[in-house]
Amino acid sequence: MSLGRSSFLNVRPEERKLVFSLAAVLTVATLVLELSDVIATGGFVSKVGPDKIIWLWVVDMLVSILTAGLYALAVDKVERQRLVKWLLLGFAILFLGLRFVFSVGAPDWLSYPVLYILTDQFYAVFPLAFWAMVNDLYSTAEAKRLYPIILMGTAIGSILGNGLAAFSGWLLQQSSGDAASLLPMASLILLLGLLVVEVAFVRQTVNARQDRSDTFDLKQTLKVGVDYIRNVPIFKFLAVSMLLSGLAFTVIEYHFLSSLDQSVAQDPLQFQTFYGSFKIVLILSTLLVQALVSGRLMDRLGLKDSFIVQPVALFLGAGLALFVPGVYGAAGARYLVRLIQQSWDEPARKSLENLIPDERRGRVSVVIDRYFYDVSTIIAALVLGLLLFLGSLSVISQGVVFYVYLGLALAAALVAIVAALRLRATYDESMLDWRLARPRRKSTLDGIEF
Repeated sequence: MSLGRSSFLNVRPEERKLVFSLAAVLTVATLVLELSDVIATGGFVSKVGPDKIIWLWVVDMLVSILTAGLYALAVDKVERQRLVKWLLLGFAILFLGLRFVFSVGAPDWLSYPVLYILTDQFYAVFPLAFWAMVNDLYSTAEAKRLYPIILMGTAIGSILGNGLAAFSGWLLQQSSGDAASLLPMASLILLLGLLVVEVAFVRQTVNARQDRSDTFDLKQTLKVGVDYIRNVPIFKFLAVSMLLSGLAFTVIEYHFLSSLDQSVAQDPLQFQTFYGSFKIVLILSTLLVQALVSGRLMDRLGLKDSFIVQPVALFLGAGLALFVPGVYGAAGARYLVRLIQQSWDEPARKSLENLIPDERRGRVSVVIDRYFYDVSTIIAALVLGLLLFLGSLSVISQGVVFYVYLGLALAAALVAIVAALRLRATYDESMLDWRLARPRRKSTLDGIEF
């Protein structure tokens, strides 16, 4: 109980209102993402076909690159709190409009992919704006302690979103309804998140600098992010690690879905039961680790030692999938890598981005958090598509396809480990770079009216 902190969540009493409000906003956004993702993915697989999912990933990532670029034009020029509110309102309107598309009988090959891509665009830009806003509020020391608590909103929203999707699916079966009828509910939930933001910042002043230039050139905007990647060693090696980790992630994700589909090919309900149970276990585990482990351990370990954890988890996960054939090895691999990503790597990365000056942070985070992920997903999907195509032509056997893509995941994770070690070695040197200079460290208590 020293320093007035809560003994459970490591949050000081004066921090609770804002921290828990931010977690609530993240809960609302994640709930809608989970709900709409279930509708879009389930509809696409059943109406269009599961064999098309890899190509949907490619199209979706290409759209995400464009969306993130447009977002980058505004993120450092607009007050971040206002930007978050605009996104919540805008996507509430879009989800409501998409309900109209379903109601007029648009073809399945159009409506479900549009919903899938719209959902992923919300996932692509909202977290960027949200964390840019959060980084305006806290110092780096506070971030290591509080970000895992705020990220608990993701786990809670996932539980609520999946629970709502499962219950409403059963209810709609009884009433012969359609899943798209839930989209207006998603809009209302986003408007609730907008209200939470309004209330949370009533007595909170955000002291953050903004880019005052009149330039809206996308190339010049992205050059800011590229400059950090090229010239600040820790961001250069973080980018390499993320690119290779994204390749391994995509492979492990596909392997899990493929293995699960093969194990329950004749029983769709068994597929739903296993997958639903898996997600609940993963979400609860993430919530527990974020609440009790991540903040405290990261505070003691320090940032420069934090980025080795995810590549090691990916290497172990790919090895587990390779040496334990079948759905249980694949599920164990996905569980391990997703647990580490959500409960450890994401808060560590957001804490590192806190070192970037306010007026540049939004643009740099677009390059780091979105573009490397999007590009790595596209590359991995194309490689998987090529391997599956060669397998369908019997150029290579299905067994060889399995070993090749998991071998690629192992190799990518291994190089990511090397990049993370280089990040650690250049951390102290990077702290001297002028690009990370800040005139003072912010605190969440700045600007509060007592």
